[in-house]
Amino acid sequence: MKKQVYKCGIILSVLLTLVMLTASCGQEVAAPASQASKTNVARIVFVDQKQACDCTRKRIDGSWAALQAALGARKHIPVERIHMDTDQAKVEPYEEMRAIMVLPAIYLLDGSEKLIDMVQGEVTTDSIGRALQ
Repeated sequence: MKKQVYKCGIILSVLLTLVMLTASCGQEVAAPASQASKTNVARIVFVDQKQACDCTRKRIDGSWAALQAALGARKHIPVERIHMDTDQAKVEPYEEMRAIMVLPAIYLLDGSEKLIDMVQGEVTTDSIGRALQ
């Protein structure tokens, strides 16, 4: 009985995640700029999906291009790209910092690995540029 309840809980969690991801197509969710944004960004983590529907793939690709453009001459900032669907263990620490509502999620971290800011969804070069300031 306990195993069935546990399995149902896992299935419901997975279904809820899938519904949230598919329902979020075409949305941009920008977190409010924190006061810590005056701190220098030392590292960026780009969370996406390896397997995605067309609209999510388009949003991921557009946001990746926007990130590259926003970085411009800041090539010294390392960017780690991880896939939520294949690297869940790597994604978990970032989700603990701030929950992902829509992919892609871009975490901007300082030298102490503290979250400076996070942008997610269909982001633009401008929204990433503001977060990098």
